[in-house]
Amino acid sequence: MSPLKTDLICEIIRKSQCNLLEKKGYAKLNGSDECEEQVMNWVRYNARCYREHFRDCLEVHSTAELGDILKSVATSGKHLNEILDKLPVFVERNGEKSPV
Repeated sequence: MSPLKTDLICEIIRKSQCNLLEKKGYAKLNGSDECEEQVMNWVRYNARCYREHFRDCLEVHSTAELGDILKSVATSGKHLNEILDKLPVFVERNGEKSPV
């Protein structure tokens, strides 16, 4: 995979995670201990699987398609579960490794 494609995929996933956390309302609690704890728990139980899941989903796309996906993620506020509607959905987990 080219470095450009790798960078696009990483940026898409990073922006998508930010959008997802904002939709969960964590941005409204920004700076609070509660917010920090919730974000850290999400990262602890989901971030690695989220990256792996969507990296696998995005690798099949061309660089041009990835550019379009990045534009959509960056401008719409949507996360990848909402944009890649024909692909398997990422299922979040809680501390017990079960779906939330």
